[in-house]
Amino acid sequence: MEIEELIEELFNIGCIKFGEFTLKSGLKSPVYFDLRLLISYPKLLLLASKIFSKKISESSIEFDLICGVPYGAISLATAVSLESKKPMIFKRKDAKAHGTKNLIEGIHKTGDCCLIVDDVITSGISILETLEGLKQAGIKISDALVILDREQGGIENIARHNVKVHSILKTSDVLEILHKKNKINDATLQDTQHFLNKNKRVPASFNEIKEYSFEERGELTKNPIAKKCFQIMALKQTNLCFSADVDSFDKLLKLADEIGPHICILKTHIDILKDFNMDKIQSLVDLSIKHNFLIFEDRKFADIGNTVKSQYDGGIYKISKWSNFINAHSIAGSGCIQGLREVASQCTEPRGCILIAQLSSKNNLIDQNYTDRTVQMAEENSDFIFGFICQKKLTNNPTFIHITPGVQFKHISEESLGQQYTTPEMAVFENKCDVIVVGRGILNSDDPANMASRYKINAYDSYLKRLSRNFIEK
Repeated sequence: MEIEELIEELFNIGCIKFGEFTLKSGLKSPVYFDLRLLISYPKLLLLASKIFSKKISESSIEFDLICGVPYGAISLATAVSLESKKPMIFKRKDAKAHGTKNLIEGIHKTGDCCLIVDDVITSGISILETLEGLKQAGIKISDALVILDREQGGIENIARHNVKVHSILKTSDVLEILHKKNKINDATLQDTQHFLNKNKRVPASFNEIKEYSFEERGELTKNPIAKKCFQIMALKQTNLCFSADVDSFDKLLKLADEIGPHICILKTHIDILKDFNMDKIQSLVDLSIKHNFLIFEDRKFADIGNTVKSQYDGGIYKISKWSNFINAHSIAGSGCIQGLREVASQCTEPRGCILIAQLSSKNNLIDQNYTDRTVQMAEENSDFIFGFICQKKLTNNPTFIHITPGVQFKHISEESLGQQYTTPEMAVFENKCDVIVVGRGILNSDDPANMASRYKINAYDSYLKRLSRNFIEK
């Protein structure tokens, strides 16, 4: 009875209209649902919140926070928050350019589970946009709640992002009840049903959204290492990482001093050095400060938590004492990440980690499912994990940094030991990665500093070219 009452009242106050309307998806529709009008009808808004609460209970939806899709569903989310006594947040359509520059308003923390509330779902675009913003803040989403499902593929589109949409009404329900109560005639019923049958799948992948600059991404992220990296890239106008795979500490220091002005990151394999000693580590740290670059130890941690803690903090290398960030394989699971995070939390300076989501070597065993699970793990640990080793952009979340190894000016499909190379422009412009890693392309040059400068210019120009398009595919 509540459902019929809700539908009839929505029609009576003009929330359900028949005619010709252009939807956000671009479709011409004979029916339009303008549920934003609920804000002016508190009794009806209260009824909707009670029906929502009943749905939450029946579907056993668990959550810590509620977020209304801006801006039409803010009033609905507020009503549900009051009814359920759960705190509410909301995502701005754009981050503020002043004050706190928050994209998410309200109190939240990494790992909170949020229920998204919306009024109507057609293709699911609005929910996807909100979903993306919440994930940037480290918030988990498994469920969304809507008053009306237009039955045009939105629920299926959202399901592909591992979020279940629960609806109170379907358009077919609305049509049936309004026709039964003589609110619409046979012709209107048949015309609308024909439209729904003809448009059962509205894609949610065509829209264009802004490509953020390194400066903007530095403002958006809360991860201190990601923030510093974005700031360095913007200030020095470089997205080059130099892989210093040499076996002499003196040669490492010489290269770091010569190439330091051209890079944002220096990547080391510290166990390659034949003459390693902790006394010289401080000289490397001093050079990173002098030339403003980050030190990345390419250790590739992949073990249980207690073991990686000892590997990261102990032994002869004591990596946590000097490396700004490290990398790890996700195959070892969350315990590996937790162990590394525990060590990092005890360091006097911020430390971070990136996950290996893809490899540049031929016949490696990483598949798409593994990569997707790795991205999910990063999103769940974004206070510590801030990016990926990968061959192409893996997520539209602008706070994650995509780092691509195996880059040279000349495209080489495969070398003798299985390494596959790509060019700076292919990596940054075509595959939309952020940082290129160059090793032998610089090391084997007669003038490494000059060659590093060339890679720096080429890679950064490719980034500017990508930025000038000012959109990304969703």
